[in-house]
Parts: sequence; C-alpha cells; structure tokens
Amino acid sequence: MIVVLILTCLAATPQEACTRATAIDVREVKAAPTACAMAGLATAASDPRGAAGMFTKIVCERPENREGQNGDE
Repeated sequence: MIVVLILTCLAATPQEACTRATAIDVREVKAAPTACAMAGLATAASDPRGAAGMFTKIVCERPENREGQNGDE
C-alpha cells in the first residue's frame, strides 16, 4: 500500500515548500502503488477545497511502520 497525500497550499507558497507542515489542508488516501497518481487526482478533482488563491499538490509515499505492524506491503 501507498499513502497518497493531497496537500492544499496557498498560491503564495512555492511548490517545493508545500509540505504536510505548511499545507492548509492535508488529506490521506490509501492506494495500490500502481494507482497512486490516479487515486490522488480523483480525490483532488472531487473536492471543492481547491479554490482561487490555492493549489493542490499530490505526493505518494510509503506508510510509516507503526509499532505492531510487520512492514509487509
């Protein structure tokens, strides 16, 4: 599994500075590794939070291993 982060940042924020810490909204979706981009685009397109003065950035990453998980993917 891959975690798809949909970050909504202010337009004044440089794209490379749009992170989980600087975003005004962060959404997470789990997806198969091969479907990462499609899952992010579908979620972002169906959400009205991407308004004027903001942009959406999609980031795909591996979930962090939490205690008690075996790390199998």
